[in-house]
Amino acid sequence: MKAERVILSFIALLIGLGVAGGVFYLYQSSKTVQTPGKKPLPTVVLPSPTPDETKGILVVEKPKDEDVTTDNTVTVSGKTESDAIVIISSASDEQVASPTATGSFTVTLSLDDGENLIHILAKFSDGTEKKEDRTVTVSSENF
Repeated sequence: MKAERVILSFIALLIGLGVAGGVFYLYQSSKTVQTPGKKPLPTVVLPSPTPDETKGILVVEKPKDEDVTTDNTVTVSGKTESDAIVIISSASDEQVASPTATGSFTVTLSLDDGENLIHILAKFSDGTEKKEDRTVTVSSENF
């Protein structure tokens, strides 16, 4: 009889410690620490993306970012959705591409000497957009 009481007391102690530990964990996880003299940072809740925001792909295969070339034209190619409109622009030229049924597009864009920032924008039928930027430098120097 005495052994049963010791065992039950030990089990009750373990259960009590488990409950106390769980309550302490919940208390600590909901507690905010304030630094004296500083305001707490506001909590920012980002909205989860809607299905329309995750729709659409834009993969630019050429040119690679930070490419250097001696030619004042560059071929811009990639893949997107077949119903998209792709607008490719630099400081000296702008082209509009209609992707093929498989979604691939290719245009030849004129560039200025020096560094050129190329903007590639895909507009999808649901109104969403995806964009990529590439920097291509035109140089007559041999490397």
